[in-house]
Amino acid sequence: MKDFFAGLNDAQKEAVETTDGPVLMLAGAGSGKTKALTHRIAYLVGSKKIPASNILAVTFTNKAAQEMRERVAKLLGFDQPNASPLPFLGTFHSIANRILRREADQIGYTSNFLIYDAADSQALIKKILKGMGVDDKTITPSGVAWAISSAKNQLVGPEQYRSLAASRIQLVAADIYPIYQAQLRQAKAMDFDDLIMKTVEVIQRYPEAKSRLRSRFRHILVDEYQDTNHAQYILVKELVGKDEEGITAAELCVVGDADQSIYGFRGATIRNILQFELDYLDAETILLEQNYRSTQNILSAANAVIEKNQDRKAKNLWSEAGAGASLIGYVAESEHDEAEFISGEIKRLSADGTSKYGDTAIFYRTNAQSRVFEEVFMRSGLPYKVVGGVRFYERREIKDRKSTRLNSSHGYISYA
Repeated sequence: MKDFFAGLNDAQKEAVETTDGPVLMLAGAGSGKTKALTHRIAYLVGSKKIPASNILAVTFTNKAAQEMRERVAKLLGFDQPNASPLPFLGTFHSIANRILRREADQIGYTSNFLIYDAADSQALIKKILKGMGVDDKTITPSGVAWAISSAKNQLVGPEQYRSLAASRIQLVAADIYPIYQAQLRQAKAMDFDDLIMKTVEVIQRYPEAKSRLRSRFRHILVDEYQDTNHAQYILVKELVGKDEEGITAAELCVVGDADQSIYGFRGATIRNILQFELDYLDAETILLEQNYRSTQNILSAANAVIEKNQDRKAKNLWSEAGAGASLIGYVAESEHDEAEFISGEIKRLSADGTSKYGDTAIFYRTNAQSRVFEEVFMRSGLPYKVVGGVRFYERREIKDRKSTRLNSSHGYISYA
């Protein structure tokens, strides 16, 4: 029999073998949560002999799902992960899509319904705006789409939304929402948010469908639980279910970290992870605190900052990698002072052989902040590359003017 605990620390082992009731795995950054998750799945299949078809694992991206699939396949000794009898691993939307393809007739759809992406949705909303005589420059299709999407992420339908609308764009969205839904249905289509909303509807309104799904998925694992929104939270809760004594019908294991919640602007609510033990009174909480990426000085500094957060569950990241180099703090007088200091540090590290230019990375919060760094680096002759974006002076809005301005400011730089 394979050793599904090989290479795991004590906390990870506990997270893998605790299978009697709900589990909250609080996993700090770099603490090996994916490893714990994949070993848990492999343990359920390989040691507990749970049929793969009874296990559902939810991730936030297709890439993450594929990585988990490959890791589980390797742990179980399968050479072809996509052809192996593996649990269903996918995103919330892919799981909802799969459920609806089988249950679509319950809500008046056929199994071959279309799925509208963001561009399709905005095109339809633009058409509706035009038909209503609304100027799509003052009330944009993207703004209306966002308002409707936000409503669906809260499981708010057209009628309820009308009573909640307050701002101008919400009032317009309230008029468009029912028309939009009617035209989606006429086109035999759903948008991405409908996938989850209508799956919840199927489970809540149709007992036979609820029974089928709950008997199918006996073990449910959810990654990045801190970034789930209300609709996703309810979907998980409906799939898990509870018996008459309040005990969960399916085994639920969620993984997340309140300190890493970043999708509030998309409707994610940190409440879901902070109140997990209130939702599931028999839950066990396991802390993954050993970090495998950073030195202790970095972790201690991060702990000192994060512990000030009011809405969090306490944990303390630590590492066996040693103390490492000390952190340097610099309070700049201006953005130019900041860029000059960083430029000087990069040059110093290169001159004393500590690191090469390509070993240094600069992180900033918004793309607009790159401009001052680029100006200072060009002036001082430091080579650089903007990752995942376009150099400031190559951006379309200033491209026509940059050559003249740069040549006059820094005579030696020419883009002509």
